[in-house]
Order: sequence, then structure tokens, then C-alpha cells
Amino acid sequence: MSGANDFAFLIGSWNIHNKRKTGRSFWADHEPEEEATWEEFSAIDLVEKRLDGRAVVEHYEATLPSGEIVKALSVKAFDPTTHRWSITWIDTREGPDDFRPLSGTFQDGVGIFSQVIETPDGKPLHVRYIWDHITADAARWQQAFSFDGGTTWNTNFLMQFTRRK
Repeated sequence: MSGANDFAFLIGSWNIHNKRKTGRSFWADHEPEEEATWEEFSAIDLVEKRLDGRAVVEHYEATLPSGEIVKALSVKAFDPTTHRWSITWIDTREGPDDFRPLSGTFQDGVGIFSQVIETPDGKPLHVRYIWDHITADAARWQQAFSFDGGTTWNTNFLMQFTRRK
């Protein structure tokens, strides 16, 4: 069962190696004969516990390959009644079209969080975050999209966290 200390591993300062798909392959699986194009960039992250552990606030800053600096804020909030976490994210690139949180839990050391949003053309887009490979000094975050109700997933963004010494 999830608890208020699930994100305790994340408290502190981190270096992040980001890897994300670019262009059309970010949104959907590429054609079998097409190879997805990925870009990589670095970020730093400062994560703090708030409200006696019921909230975790993340301050993220990255320099994209284009040179653009992106700053972001994520809030992870724990509901002790449902034992579920809600995760929101906002950054400097654009306004939040949909600020509804992803929701989920940790089981056996893996956190899975999801939500369904609507694409600009009105189609449902299932979004999933996975937190795994968690140790005292490292963790991995993955984002994936599904256009078929969660039957298949296209992982399009990976972050490898390494604790700053």
C-alpha cells in the first residue's frame, strides 16, 4: 500500500540525464521501418518535502539541445484517505492546457501514475509515469503515451536521476 513516505527517496539535489523522442515519434510509435529520433540533455533538480510529507515539491531546470532553458515545478501530493498520490507539472514553455493531476500508487518499489487527457483533435490520450530503479543515489522516471486505451504504450521520455554529492 502506498504511504506518505513513497517519494522520500527523491528528497534532495539531483543531476538528471534526460532522453526524449523528437518530432512525430514523441506522440506515437514510429513506423516499423522508421527508427525513432531521440535527443538528450541535462537538468538539475531540487526536491523538498512539505506539509509533514504529504507534499513533495520539485524544482527542475534544464537546458534543451536548442539552448532554451526550461524551468518547471512539480507537486506530488499524498491523500491519506485513498493512499494515492496526485502529480502535477507546469513549466516555462507554455501554459497548462490541462492542469489535472496524474494519479497513482507505489507497489513493490515501483510507482505508476496515469491520467487520460484529450488531444487537440479530440482523441483520448492515456498518459503514464513510472518511477522505478530506485536506490539511495539513483532513480528512473519514464513517460509513455497510449492511444488505444492503455493496451500498448509508447515510451517517449526518460529521466535518469543521480544524486548530487
